[in-house]
Amino acid sequence: MIARSIAGTRKKATLELGGKGANIIFDDAPVDQAVEGIVNGIFFNQGHVCCAGSRILVQENVADEVVRRLKRRLGTLRVGDPMDKNTDVGAINSRAQLTRIEELTAAGAAEGAERWDSGCELPTAGFWFRPTVFTDVSQSHRIAQEEIFGPVVSVLTFRTPGEAVAKANNTPYGLSAGIWTEKGSRILWMADQLRAGVVWANTFNKFDPTSPFGGYKESGYGREGGRHGLEAYVKTGAQQ
Repeated sequence: MIARSIAGTRKKATLELGGKGANIIFDDAPVDQAVEGIVNGIFFNQGHVCCAGSRILVQENVADEVVRRLKRRLGTLRVGDPMDKNTDVGAINSRAQLTRIEELTAAGAAEGAERWDSGCELPTAGFWFRPTVFTDVSQSHRIAQEEIFGPVVSVLTFRTPGEAVAKANNTPYGLSAGIWTEKGSRILWMADQLRAGVVWANTFNKFDPTSPFGGYKESGYGREGGRHGLEAYVKTGAQQ
């Protein structure tokens, strides 16, 4: 709608939209550090983050261990008053958004994925959703393709770096991705292959204001931050 409304004018638009970020865990990654990266990537701000790492792609031979440790870590998260400094996961921002989260998680279970949540007690007033993990997820599942925008993560497995890239790129989005491995050459190769506007190495959701941020495909266009982010706000002499 925005693009159509400014078509034919000299107005510029930068559109930073949604995502379905892949957090890719290789078998040589430090597991505890990677689990913290997963938690920060998806459960920060209740998953209400455009670049949230809402998909975990984990190498097949360490998938069970990663999921086991992730579930154990989720059992320690505190869900409650977002104004309490001890809270880890706060409230969902509206009834409408909670309904969408419930719809997509119900679809995930109906399509055959295995659902697990932390089982924590929820406050009686407000809109709340427990941190949730889906395993046995396939590429065709809605929870692997659609942005949930909530504290829900889907786990898929891979065997080779090429398969990881293919699965990571197989969504309509391309905003963010994370790579967890000890091999620098693998990080560089993966970052070059992934169709994501920002790719983190052995971390997630860390930003540098001097670096551009933005997406590919349905994750928008244009960039924020750095020199690239300033270009939408300036005109050169040739453009006057």
